[in-house]
Amino acid sequence: MKKTLGDAARHIINCIPPEATEVYGVNPICLDVASEETVREGIVAFRGFLIRLYSVLAANSHLYDSGKRNDEHQSAAYFDFPFIENLQRLMQSIGLNGVLGEDSIITGNEIFNSKLSNAKNMELLRFLTDCGMVINGVDFGNKRQKFSEIGSVQFFYPNNSAMLTGLKVMAIAEREFRTNRFHYILMRCDYRVLMVEQPSVTTILKELIAPLPVSVQVFVLKMHRRHIGKGFDCTVHVWGFWVKIKHSHGKKELWGVNASVNQGYKINVKADNALKYANAISDFPWAVQELIAKGHGCGRKRFGTCDAGCEGLQIPLDNSVLKNKDGIDTWFEYELSCLRKRQ
Repeated sequence: MKKTLGDAARHIINCIPPEATEVYGVNPICLDVASEETVREGIVAFRGFLIRLYSVLAANSHLYDSGKRNDEHQSAAYFDFPFIENLQRLMQSIGLNGVLGEDSIITGNEIFNSKLSNAKNMELLRFLTDCGMVINGVDFGNKRQKFSEIGSVQFFYPNNSAMLTGLKVMAIAEREFRTNRFHYILMRCDYRVLMVEQPSVTTILKELIAPLPVSVQVFVLKMHRRHIGKGFDCTVHVWGFWVKIKHSHGKKELWGVNASVNQGYKINVKADNALKYANAISDFPWAVQELIAKGHGCGRKRFGTCDAGCEGLQIPLDNSVLKNKDGIDTWFEYELSCLRKRQ
């Protein structure tokens, strides 16, 4: 089933890290903007603004939903929904180019994307006003206004002007710490990259799976901790709004927790040693047997069409996973035994 822009907006809300429960040290790169306390306050305000923004977008997605659909892959919201990417570029530009005042941020016309039409740039600004921003310097009633001729633009957020500090800080964070073009630190308010002391992968995993049923969270965390204890490496990967927490033994990935727009919450398994324990598979739950029989890898090479098999075998993270949890644990133990024999 094809996902809508509203689906993407609701998913992204779940990708926004929760507010910090303790005071944390801030990377010195932000201290030219404001003090640590003011930076933290700004981040909280900006996080609240983003939740409001995605809620507005979810409620009015039909007005902006004009992108392609790519249901074959985990998630490429930047590709499927260009409105999100255009909005990210505008907000990033406001944050980086804007000068903070007492209750506003002032920019020139360099913030506007010259590759977009005046109408598209105006659409983005109107959307920001729908989210509570007040914008001076733009004549919203002039359909012929040329953005290249605008002198300066002043942005306010009357609900909480601290948000503008958070916007600037998170724009700097994206410029300095993003690992790929679509890391989207700003649009997820991933303030963790600015912490002097980085949170553990276990903490990030807990945050990621928080929307799931409690019993499913318990299952995932137990499996995560057990494999960490068995020598697995655990790493976090972000691409667009697809977040993956990967568990690997040596150089071989075995399983990962994925949260994406197109695929939802799933465990993806890259198990390649089934032939070595074929006699034991008949004792696995039938659902696990069927999954192993399906195999993974490039679907086009296997049978001519893409089934996202390059990401591994997919196990939905809902209550159904609990029926097969013992079988999954046993399956992973066989795979781990094979991986250890290779070393």
